Amino acid sequence: MQLTKTLKGQSGNIALAMLLAVVAMMSGLSISSMSLRDTIAQQAEYDSIEELHLLRAESFRAQAFLETASKENPSLGGGIRTPAREIQITGSNYGKTYKMQSRIYRQKAESEGFTVQVGGQNISGGTGASATEYVIQSLIEGKTGIGQVAYFSKNASLVRKYSELLVIQDTGPIFMYFTDTDASPHGNTGAAAEVWFYGYDVLTGPVHSNTDIHIKKAGGGNNDNWPTFLSTVTTAGHIVSNPAQYPRDQIFRGGLVEEYDEYEYPSQMTAVHANGHPVGPPSHDDKYIIKVKVDQFGYEAWWGVIQTPVREFADVWNNYPQGYPYAPGTALYRNNYAVCDTTWTPLPGGTSGGRSNYVANQCWIEGTFRGMQTWGCADTLFLVGDILIDGTNPPANPNTNRYSMVGLISEESILVKYAYRDPVDSLRYWPNCGADGGYADPNAGGGIWIYAALAALGDGRGNPLKDGVFSFEYQHPHGSIPAVRINVPPAGTPTLFDKIDLHRNHWPQSTGNPWPAGLDLPWYNPIWPERSPYTERGTINIWGGVNQRRRGFVHRNYLDADYPNNGVWNPPMDYCGGSSSPANAANIVLYQNPATQVTLVTRPWPGADGSGTGYKKNYNYDTRMYKTKPPDWPEFKKQGERLPMTQGNWVLKRPPKALI
Repeated sequence: MQLTKTLKGQSGNIALAMLLAVVAMMSGLSISSMSLRDTIAQQAEYDSIEELHLLRAESFRAQAFLETASKENPSLGGGIRTPAREIQITGSNYGKTYKMQSRIYRQKAESEGFTVQVGGQNISGGTGASATEYVIQSLIEGKTGIGQVAYFSKNASLVRKYSELLVIQDTGPIFMYFTDTDASPHGNTGAAAEVWFYGYDVLTGPVHSNTDIHIKKAGGGNNDNWPTFLSTVTTAGHIVSNPAQYPRDQIFRGGLVEEYDEYEYPSQMTAVHANGHPVGPPSHDDKYIIKVKVDQFGYEAWWGVIQTPVREFADVWNNYPQGYPYAPGTALYRNNYAVCDTTWTPLPGGTSGGRSNYVANQCWIEGTFRGMQTWGCADTLFLVGDILIDGTNPPANPNTNRYSMVGLISEESILVKYAYRDPVDSLRYWPNCGADGGYADPNAGGGIWIYAALAALGDGRGNPLKDGVFSFEYQHPHGSIPAVRINVPPAGTPTLFDKIDLHRNHWPQSTGNPWPAGLDLPWYNPIWPERSPYTERGTINIWGGVNQRRRGFVHRNYLDADYPNNGVWNPPMDYCGGSSSPANAANIVLYQNPATQVTLVTRPWPGADGSGTGYKKNYNYDTRMYKTKPPDWPEFKKQGERLPMTQGNWVLKRPPKALI
């Protein structure tokens, strides 16, 4: 009752009015607050959408920046940054400035393979295995206002965006067979330059040459004496055939493209220099040899040092050792020559998987490799044994092996070694000789197994004999007289006679006194002297790819009519005496009483058939290598083109305070 009277009175009317005013004010504030919240939320949502689009654009900008920067600096060192960029967006009652920047770095290697998705396809193998991988970190944030207003404003946007984009730069395909100059090491033009594919050549993977490709109907095989190419063949030149007419579809079963683009063939392994783990001395010296044996993820190594030459002398006698010192007379003349011994020292071992490894000197390598590995050598790379990968046993196809792949690179040439004296036991070994057959695959044979991509990058700069090739050591074997023990008079005393050839012939050779054509030149054979060196040595079995500056020999005639040497000895010019045929055997009488003689004759390795020197070919393509590459593999790109970069995953993440 009292409340009713109060409300009906004057004071009540004022109180009611004040109450209504308070309610109205609170309602207004509430509506204003809701409106403000809606406005802020709308602005934040607008910023989020705007920044998302700009962030994507910034990632594209960084990728374009990367394409230029990576060409000059593939490793990127500790990373690079794009120049900071600002974009102003204005409206009738709106002004905003967005600032963005990216950091780009080369992704580090992993010890095991992993998988990334590119264009809906899984590519595996670890960093560098699927070419070179970069990460682009992009950060964008906004401020209210434009120009000076934005510069002095502290009203930063509530929204900041950050992303990481994986960019994969392909190094180009690894061909099964690539030659920059498909010609022999003897010359650039004419018959002396022509190297042919014959009937026994079957190539299962892609083939490319920057020059003409020569084919010949000869040699046998299963294709009417013609070679067989099962995958695409491209050449910047043309097919040169003997005879001139050839059954195109019968030979080139995967297709043929002539006058195709040339590929740029590098002369340096730039990425290995930048990223490779050093093995052995960091600087090059012609006297250094690094012998490496890889076992899974690790390796052991030896350091060979060729000592300063020591001058030695050898008196030359008629019919040595019969004529000296047990018969009267005077030496015909005295030879003098330098002898270089090699001392070996163990090096600390280490790990090698999931990265590239760099040897600054001549390298001898063998072993079983696990994970993704590349071994690069600044000098000649000698294969002193099988190159195998973990998880695949010869003669199996490695295409299902998900973890292991090997790249072998030389900035000179890659050679299959003939023989060597082991630094551990000093015994002589012929690691890469074997009989034909012996495996489930009828094309496989003993000799050497190579599960690797090979690249011989050497640039002879006009001297074809200095161009990088994949070939074999000791191509023109001849017999030489080994050390022999003779029970000489007067009491049948056992006496060791060594370096007999240097006591029987003029050295150093000269025009007037050439070295005999049928006798091995001292030290041409890496284990000289050897009475019966091997000619036919089995099979080079490859699962991988062969890339070379110039076409290297893997088999030679006993005496090449195309490259006649007329019995002259000059190994750097590939003049290596007369024929290596076993038919030229010589019986040398060393001593008559007691009767001592030695037969010098070349011979094939037991079970290795043929009529020449070197290896048969069993080349197979590792199909994984068309997409997946060993770490830091050299770039193969068409002339004038940039290497393609493919975007991988683009991931939005919580923004950091700043780019690291």
